[in-house]
Amino acid sequence: MVNGGTPPEVRIDAELVRSLLRAQRPDLAGLHVAPFANGWDNEMFALGDDLLVRLPRRAVAADLVVNEQTWLPLLSPQLPLAVPAPVHAGTPAEGYPW
Repeated sequence: MVNGGTPPEVRIDAELVRSLLRAQRPDLAGLHVAPFANGWDNEMFALGDDLLVRLPRRAVAADLVVNEQTWLPLLSPQLPLAVPAPVHAGTPAEGYPW
């Protein structure tokens, strides 16, 4: 359990991130993967020096990520600060449901 909150619905670790990358983004699979941060809804891993991998830990969070991927590109030109842009939106694979 993270921060005393809701327990994750799936176990996410660096090996899962590597497996997903090998299957979906082999061009990035050779980069170093290391835990970066976690919270109630997501796990994040550093990928190389410049990228992050964010994986939802719960189904409700997966829905939120899809919502962000839909709306942030439309809203970002109107915002006064930079908004991170996705490099890749993955699909369920390697036992990971979202």
